[in-house]
Amino acid sequence: MIIRHRLRRAAIALATATIVPLALLATTTPAEAATTYKGRVTTGVNVRSAPTSYAPKVGSYAKGATITIQCKVYGPTVSGNSLWYKLANGRWVSARYVANIGAAPRFCGDGHEYTGRVSSSTSLAVRSGPHTSNTKVSSAPRGATLSIVCKVDSQSIDGNRRWYQLTGDGGGQWVSARYVTNVGSAPPYC
Repeated sequence: MIIRHRLRRAAIALATATIVPLALLATTTPAEAATTYKGRVTTGVNVRSAPTSYAPKVGSYAKGATITIQCKVYGPTVSGNSLWYKLANGRWVSARYVANIGAAPRFCGDGHEYTGRVSSSTSLAVRSGPHTSNTKVSSAPRGATLSIVCKVDSQSIDGNRRWYQLTGDGGGQWVSARYVTNVGSAPPYC
C-alpha cells in the first residue's frame, strides 16, 4: 500500500513537471505580447492595401469590430489624424476610425534608419502618402541622401510598386522607391 501511494505521488509529480513547462511554452512573453495590439472600430472603416485612401479598398469593418494591429505609420491625414494602422493581415486602416484597446501600437520598422540616394534625373517629389495622388509636401534634389524607416507596396511607378517612408517631423513623408538607390541594406517592410 505504501509503495502504491508513493508510485502514485511520483506519477503525479512527473505529470505536473511535464505539463507545467508545456503550459509555459504556450503562453506569450511580454516581448511577444507587445508585437500586436487591439483596437475597436468607432465607425465603419474601409480596409486599404496601403496606408492611403488612394490605395484600393480590399475590405471593411463595421462599427464595434475588434481588430488586431501590428504597428502604425504616418500617412495622409484623415479628419485630422495622420496615423495609419497596419493590421495583422498586412492591410491598412486609418487610425481616425479606431480606438485603441490598451497600449497604442508601436511605429512600424525595426527601429533603424536606412539610407537611400535620389537617383531620378530631376528632383523627387516627397508626398504625404505612398501614391502620386497624395499631396506633394516637398521635394528632394537629385543625389540627395534620404533617411528611410520602412517600405510598403502601393502604386506602381515604372513597374516598381515600392514606396519608402522617410523619417520625418511627425507627418507623412513618402517617396517612390523607383527613384531611390539604397545605400547599404534595404529597409524592411512597414
